[in-house]
Amino acid sequence: MCGIFGIIGNHSKINIKEALNAIKHRGPDDEGEYSDENVKLGFRRLSIIDLSPKGHQPMSNEDSTVWIVFNGEIYNYQEIKKELIGKHNFKSSTDTEVLIHGYEQWGIDGLLNRINGMFAFCLYDKSNKEAYLVRDRIGKRPLYYFKSNRRLTFSSEVKAFFSLNYFKYEIDEQSFKMWMGFPYLPDNEKTLIKNVYKVPPGSYLKIKLNGNVSLNKYWQIKENKIDQPFEDIRNDLEKILIDSVTKRLIADVPVGVLLSGGLDSSLITAIASKYSKNKIKTVNISFPGSGIDERKYAEEVANHCNTNHIALTLDVKDIYNQFKLNIGIYDDLSTVDSGLFSTYLLSKKIREIGVKVILVGEGADEIFAGYTWFQLSQYPLRFLPDNIKAWFYYYAIMRNLPNKKFFDYSNILLNKMNETSGSFLKKIQRYEIDYSLPNHYCMKVDKGSMAASVEARAPYMDHRIAEFAANINDKYLLNSSIYNPKVSNEKFILRQIAKDYLPPSIAQRKKRGGMIPLYNLLNRGLTEDKQLILSNNYLLRFYGKEYLSELIETKPTLFISKWQREWILWKCLVFSLWQNHFKNL
Repeated sequence: MCGIFGIIGNHSKINIKEALNAIKHRGPDDEGEYSDENVKLGFRRLSIIDLSPKGHQPMSNEDSTVWIVFNGEIYNYQEIKKELIGKHNFKSSTDTEVLIHGYEQWGIDGLLNRINGMFAFCLYDKSNKEAYLVRDRIGKRPLYYFKSNRRLTFSSEVKAFFSLNYFKYEIDEQSFKMWMGFPYLPDNEKTLIKNVYKVPPGSYLKIKLNGNVSLNKYWQIKENKIDQPFEDIRNDLEKILIDSVTKRLIADVPVGVLLSGGLDSSLITAIASKYSKNKIKTVNISFPGSGIDERKYAEEVANHCNTNHIALTLDVKDIYNQFKLNIGIYDDLSTVDSGLFSTYLLSKKIREIGVKVILVGEGADEIFAGYTWFQLSQYPLRFLPDNIKAWFYYYAIMRNLPNKKFFDYSNILLNKMNETSGSFLKKIQRYEIDYSLPNHYCMKVDKGSMAASVEARAPYMDHRIAEFAANINDKYLLNSSIYNPKVSNEKFILRQIAKDYLPPSIAQRKKRGGMIPLYNLLNRGLTEDKQLILSNNYLLRFYGKEYLSELIETKPTLFISKWQREWILWKCLVFSLWQNHFKNL
């Protein structure tokens, strides 16, 4: 994993050293630059594959007509390289060089159809006077850009843009209003910052040096119903999952598994332990005061799988002050998930024990119907009209009580869900994959782990798994037609696979969320930074000062009112801290 930055077009007298320093955490091991009359490319390296200087970037082909800066991992690069050997000369053992020669051999679309990985890269074709900005299918790696004065500037993180004298920081009012209604910004192109855009998942920008820019989508999940006996479907998924996990163990640095003791990370641990030639290292981290301690389950899995297990306790001194000091890791503020901060804290701890790559269980709940709101497709709720089910879904993700804004936002949610046909479960699943993963959970994992210079890999987010799960029968995701929140019927097919790898106590465990003691963090923030919230013009225009003041002072006892207060004030606190930080850069 690395950090990339560049300017395509007019870059005369622009020094990018400061921009690269802003993303140094993404690549503390090496840095490099390349420039000609058309482009300036910059790179920060976190060495994972081929640790030698041969992995230095920007990297080119033999005659320096194709250049690349690449952030990510191509998990099937060894297979692709076999197709290219004899046709191209390789000077390194990196996956980066496979991208260069794959592009020369098959063009951009042929290359993208072949690779499996998490990636964001810029490829510059000097001969054809064009460049490409490319992002992986699910959106696991971020890639931002903005255009100004005959140039396009791109980066792995928006914070790099603030070093440029031609960048202007403004809040996008339309995006802000959308963002306020969701736990994240459910938009695959826009950001909270005016004129700063994301390359959407499964897409690439083609930039001609004459100024023409086009957006091209190279992947989306196709509807191709898998109509086979359950045992065949289960076995086929298991094969893909084994391949996904084992490919993500490939690295030239220490690799571990972040083991919570839940189903998702436990199954990854079990598969990795069974198929790896080396003893797997597992890491469990608990937060004092979080109210949830799953250490005993993690230890049970570690003993069952015979891993080299490390149990850590993360007791952060003055946690709120640490949160404020590190608010910049939220970058474009796509998500306000407190899990981004906790991911950063645990990633720092993981790096301290010498682990540079960690496998995580993110993506399983979205892809395999692990959340309670998927049960809106079950009896008797399935008989409700879709717009009413959307109200319940919206409440589940935002905890806002009904008002005019509630119904406006739930209609936006339903419209996005209706971009996909099929059952209500399938619509939730596709919305979670298409919008929640790239803008919420992927950003939580990427920004949090990379702030500590740790690469996180998510086997469940392999695009083959997403395609497979989107096309199997609903009953293989939820093994009951009747709503029952107390029974573990979610992620049914994963649990059936897990039965062959894990003790029943783990394979049938219900999901438990939460880690960082959020309530304590929020209360401290409201005590210290109340005025920062009440003086924020965007928040005041949206809610009104009287409402916000009353919300801060009120301590409701009814749990639904308490949840709503926490959600609203957490967003307000994070936004006010974030805006205050970036406007002062």
